[in-house]
Amino acid sequence: MRYRALSMFLLLLFFSSLPIAYAGTDQATPILKIDTEKKVVALTFDDGPDPKYTPILLETLNLEGVKATFFVLGIQAEKAPHILQWIHKAGHEIGNHGYSHPDIKKLKRPEIYQQIKRAEKVILGATGFRPKCYRPPGGVVTPAVLKATFDAGYDLIHWSVDPKDWKRDRTAEVIAGSIENQVGAGDILLFHDGGVNQEESMKALVSLIHDLKQDGYQFVTVSELLEIK
Repeated sequence: MRYRALSMFLLLLFFSSLPIAYAGTDQATPILKIDTEKKVVALTFDDGPDPKYTPILLETLNLEGVKATFFVLGIQAEKAPHILQWIHKAGHEIGNHGYSHPDIKKLKRPEIYQQIKRAEKVILGATGFRPKCYRPPGGVVTPAVLKATFDAGYDLIHWSVDPKDWKRDRTAEVIAGSIENQVGAGDILLFHDGGVNQEESMKALVSLIHDLKQDGYQFVTVSELLEIK
């Protein structure tokens, strides 16, 4: 609990240093989680679709009866439009993670905007669906990101729980243990279905799903989470 409280404090401290988007301004507001007493959480997966791991993940989620949100890269989606269609038809949400995975701190607003719109075009072409949510690569938030996200018409989605499953040396036990007792109502959990070490992530994910179900949690997409009052 102390670790969770410290993590949330540091995240809030970070975002408090950013330009704040009040109603009527032209900037997006980063969303880390929602304030609710309902036992709901949103699983999110970045950097796919991956030809090896995403199908395994989709089968796992289907067996568990869990819906999730996939923040896909346009460049990956172009290589595997059939997997993108699978995600959509399975009832999961598709989010926009940009076209490629650049060092977004070095990009200006027009470049970030083009990253978003280029990925949007790929997703729309494959599924007929326009995403509502955008997550910048690495979760990096700059004034340019805030402005570009708003201009593109997206909600800016961050996360509140990060098991750092992208690290090469993370075993399933380490991944699961790093978020033990951290997850609470309204949290957005960050995982990856693209990149390295995803076999261990899959193992940790199944354990997490079972534990949260046992604790009475329900799994929703990010858009569904944002609609909860």
